[in-house]
Amino acid sequence: MELEVLSESPWIIFGQYLTVQPWSVSFDLAQTFPSMVMLWIRFSGPLGYMYKHKILVEIGGLVGKVTKLDLNIDNGIRGRLTRMSVYVNLDKPLVSQIIINGKIHKVEYEFLPTVCFHCERYGHMKDVCRSLNPDLKST
Repeated sequence: MELEVLSESPWIIFGQYLTVQPWSVSFDLAQTFPSMVMLWIRFSGPLGYMYKHKILVEIGGLVGKVTKLDLNIDNGIRGRLTRMSVYVNLDKPLVSQIIINGKIHKVEYEFLPTVCFHCERYGHMKDVCRSLNPDLKST
Protein backbone atom coordinates (compact mmCIF):
# COMPACT_ATOMS: atom_id res chain seq x y z
CA MET A 1 0.00 0.00 0.00
CA GLU A 2 2.81 2.45 0.91
CA LEU A 3 4.51 2.05 -2.46
CA GLU A 4 1.20 2.57 -4.26
CA VAL A 5 0.48 5.77 -2.30
CA LEU A 6 3.92 7.19 -3.09
CA SER A 7 4.03 6.13 -6.73
CA GLU A 8 0.60 7.51 -7.64
CA SER A 9 1.38 11.04 -6.46
CA PRO A 10 1.50 13.99 -7.02
CA TRP A 11 -2.14 14.55 -6.18
CA ILE A 12 -4.01 17.78 -6.70
CA ILE A 13 -7.05 18.20 -4.43
CA PHE A 14 -9.18 21.35 -4.69
CA GLY A 15 -6.38 23.05 -6.61
CA GLN A 16 -3.73 22.30 -3.95
CA TYR A 17 -0.99 19.69 -3.90
CA LEU A 18 -1.21 16.89 -1.37
CA THR A 19 2.38 15.89 -0.76
CA VAL A 20 3.17 12.39 0.51
CA GLN A 21 6.82 11.50 0.89
CA PRO A 22 8.69 8.72 2.63
CA TRP A 23 10.16 9.70 5.98
CA SER A 24 13.83 10.62 5.97
CA VAL A 25 16.40 11.44 8.65
CA SER A 26 16.68 14.97 7.24
CA PHE A 27 12.98 15.66 7.95
CA ASP A 28 12.60 18.97 9.80
CA LEU A 29 9.35 19.90 11.57
CA ALA A 30 10.43 23.55 11.69
CA GLN A 31 10.50 23.77 7.90
CA THR A 32 7.21 25.35 6.78
CA PHE A 33 7.32 24.04 3.22
CA PRO A 34 9.17 21.03 1.86
CA SER A 35 12.05 22.05 -0.36
CA MET A 36 11.88 19.02 -2.67
CA VAL A 37 8.42 18.36 -4.11
CA MET A 38 6.91 16.39 -6.95
CA LEU A 39 4.97 18.62 -9.37
CA TRP A 40 3.18 18.33 -12.68
CA ILE A 41 4.77 20.48 -15.38
CA ARG A 42 3.83 21.15 -18.99
CA PHE A 43 5.87 22.38 -21.92
CA SER A 44 4.37 24.65 -24.52
CA GLY A 45 4.63 23.31 -28.02
CA PRO A 46 4.20 19.85 -29.53
CA LEU A 47 6.98 17.86 -27.88
CA GLY A 48 4.85 14.79 -27.17
CA TYR A 49 4.45 13.42 -30.65
CA MET A 50 7.92 14.44 -31.85
CA TYR A 51 10.11 12.62 -29.36
CA LYS A 52 10.54 9.20 -27.84
CA HIS A 53 10.12 8.45 -24.12
CA LYS A 54 13.87 8.60 -23.38
CA ILE A 55 14.25 12.01 -25.04
CA LEU A 56 11.21 13.41 -23.22
CA VAL A 57 12.74 12.25 -19.93
CA GLU A 58 16.00 14.01 -20.85
CA ILE A 59 14.12 17.21 -21.72
CA GLY A 60 12.17 17.04 -18.45
CA GLY A 61 15.47 16.45 -16.66
CA LEU A 62 16.38 20.05 -17.46
CA VAL A 63 13.67 21.03 -14.95
CA GLY A 64 14.00 18.23 -12.38
CA LYS A 65 14.07 14.46 -11.92
CA VAL A 66 11.26 13.03 -14.06
CA THR A 67 9.05 10.52 -12.25
CA LYS A 68 6.39 9.88 -14.89
CA LEU A 69 5.06 11.02 -18.25
CA ASP A 70 1.40 11.69 -18.96
CA LEU A 71 0.50 9.01 -21.48
CA ASN A 72 -2.50 11.04 -22.73
CA ILE A 73 -0.33 13.68 -24.37
CA ASP A 74 -1.05 12.42 -27.88
CA ASN A 75 -4.84 12.14 -27.70
CA GLY A 76 -5.52 15.87 -28.10
CA ILE A 77 -7.04 16.33 -24.65
CA ARG A 78 -4.38 18.75 -23.49
CA GLY A 79 -3.82 20.51 -26.79
CA ARG A 80 -0.68 18.51 -27.44
CA LEU A 81 1.21 19.92 -24.47
CA THR A 82 3.81 17.58 -23.06
CA ARG A 83 2.99 16.91 -19.39
CA MET A 84 5.18 15.14 -16.84
CA SER A 85 5.72 14.77 -13.12
CA VAL A 86 9.11 15.93 -11.83
CA TYR A 87 10.88 16.45 -8.51
CA VAL A 88 11.69 20.15 -8.14
CA ASN A 89 13.84 21.80 -5.48
CA LEU A 90 11.81 24.84 -4.40
CA ASP A 91 14.85 26.39 -2.70
CA LYS A 92 16.38 26.98 -6.14
CA PRO A 93 15.10 29.20 -8.96
CA LEU A 94 12.45 27.49 -11.10
CA VAL A 95 13.19 26.85 -14.77
CA SER A 96 10.79 29.04 -16.75
CA GLN A 97 11.77 27.98 -20.27
CA ILE A 98 14.03 25.66 -22.22
CA ILE A 99 15.41 25.91 -25.74
CA ILE A 100 15.19 22.87 -28.03
CA ASN A 101 16.55 23.10 -31.57
CA GLY A 102 16.53 26.90 -31.33
CA LYS A 103 12.87 27.07 -30.28
CA ILE A 104 11.82 28.37 -26.85
CA HIS A 105 9.41 26.18 -24.90
CA LYS A 106 7.83 27.68 -21.78
CA VAL A 107 7.60 25.51 -18.66
CA GLU A 108 4.25 25.70 -16.87
CA TYR A 109 4.01 24.50 -13.28
CA GLU A 110 0.51 23.21 -12.53
CA PHE A 111 -1.16 24.64 -9.41
CA LEU A 112 1.89 26.54 -8.18
CA PRO A 113 0.27 29.96 -7.68
CA THR A 114 2.82 31.81 -5.56
CA VAL A 115 5.93 32.18 -7.70
CA CYS A 116 8.05 35.33 -7.73
CA PHE A 117 8.98 36.14 -11.31
CA HIS A 118 11.83 38.35 -10.12
CA CYS A 119 13.89 35.79 -8.18
CA GLU A 120 11.99 32.80 -9.69
CA ARG A 121 11.36 31.21 -6.29
CA TYR A 122 8.26 29.65 -4.78
CA GLY A 123 6.44 31.05 -1.74
CA HIS A 124 6.04 34.77 -2.40
CA MET A 125 5.12 37.27 -5.11
CA LYS A 126 7.31 39.93 -6.72
CA ASP A 127 5.83 42.79 -4.66
CA VAL A 128 7.14 41.21 -1.43
CA CYS A 129 10.40 39.81 -2.81
CA ARG A 130 13.27 40.45 -0.39
CA SER A 131 15.88 40.28 -3.16
CA LEU A 132 14.08 43.16 -4.92
CA ASN A 133 13.14 45.00 -1.69
CA PRO A 134 15.84 44.25 0.92
CA ASP A 135 14.12 46.55 3.44
CA LEU A 136 11.13 44.19 3.74
CA LYS A 137 11.10 42.35 7.06
CA SER A 138 10.83 38.60 7.19
CA THR A 139 7.51 37.35 8.61
